[in-house]
Amino acid sequence: MDKQFWFEIRDHQYAVPEGQSAPELTEELFSYIGSTDPELRDAVGYETFANWLDKRQYTPEHLRAYIPRLVINLQEGLGERDTDSVFLRAFSVLFLAEIVHTDNKRILLEREDIFSIYDKTLAYLAEEQDPRGYVPEKGWAHALAHTADLLSVLVTNRFLTRVELENVLNAIAEKITTPIDWVYLHGEDDRLVRVIVAANQRQLLDEFFMKQWLSAFTAPRRHKWKGSFEDPSRHHAYVNTRNLLRSLYLQVMQNEKLFNRDYLAAEVLKTLQNLRQF
Repeated sequence: MDKQFWFEIRDHQYAVPEGQSAPELTEELFSYIGSTDPELRDAVGYETFANWLDKRQYTPEHLRAYIPRLVINLQEGLGERDTDSVFLRAFSVLFLAEIVHTDNKRILLEREDIFSIYDKTLAYLAEEQDPRGYVPEKGWAHALAHTADLLSVLVTNRFLTRVELENVLNAIAEKITTPIDWVYLHGEDDRLVRVIVAANQRQLLDEFFMKQWLSAFTAPRRHKWKGSFEDPSRHHAYVNTRNLLRSLYLQVMQNEKLFNRDYLAAEVLKTLQNLRQF
C-alpha cells in the first residue's frame, strides 16, 4: 500500500476500507514501525494503530499476539548508539503503550500479558543507549520519552501493585542519575514526571518510600555529585537530574489534587536544595 492509501483512511476517520480488515492491514503497519520515513512510522503506522485500537478493531486475542512481537523488537540493536535501529525499538514501545492504555480503559488482557510488558520495559529502560530525541530528516527517535509514555500507562494498570510502582520509580532514578554524554533536551523530564505523578496517584506509595526514593537523586549509588562539574558525563547526569526534579516540583505545585501534595512539595524542594556539585 502507498501512503495515499493510508492518508485516505485517515481522512475518513480511520474507517477500514470495504473488503479489508484492520488485523490484516495491521501486518503492513507493523512493517512501518522501524521505518526511517517519519510519515510511515508515525503518521501512518502509529496513528492508524492507535485509532483502530480506540475504535475496537482488535480482539483480545489479536492484542495478546501483538505483545510478544513488539516486545522482541525492544532487543533489536539494543546497545547501539546513533543507528536507525532505535526507531524500531522506540516505536514498538509506543505501540505497547497504546495496547496498555486500551486495556486500562477496557479490560482485555491478563496479568501475564501486562507483566510481560512490565518486565521487558524496565529492562529496556536500563539498557537503551541511544539518547537522541529528534533526528534530522528521520524524525523522532525519543526512546526515553516513549518509554516514559509506556510506564505512565503501566503504573495505572490494575495488575501493578506497590512493589512494581516502587520498582518503576527506582528505575527512573537510576536511569536519570547515570553518567551520560548527553543532556536530555526534548521534554524527557516532563514525560518521566508524568510517570511519577501517575504512580503517586495510585495512593500506594507511602512517605517513607518517597523520602528514600528522593534521596537516590542526591546520593546516587554509583558515584557522587561533588566535583561532577569536572567530569562531563557526571555533569550531564547532574543537569538531567536537576531538570527532572525541577519539573517534578513544578507539577506538584500546579496539581492541587495530587495525593500527599504538601509532603511531596516539601520533600522535592528539600532534595533540590541538597543537590550540590560543590
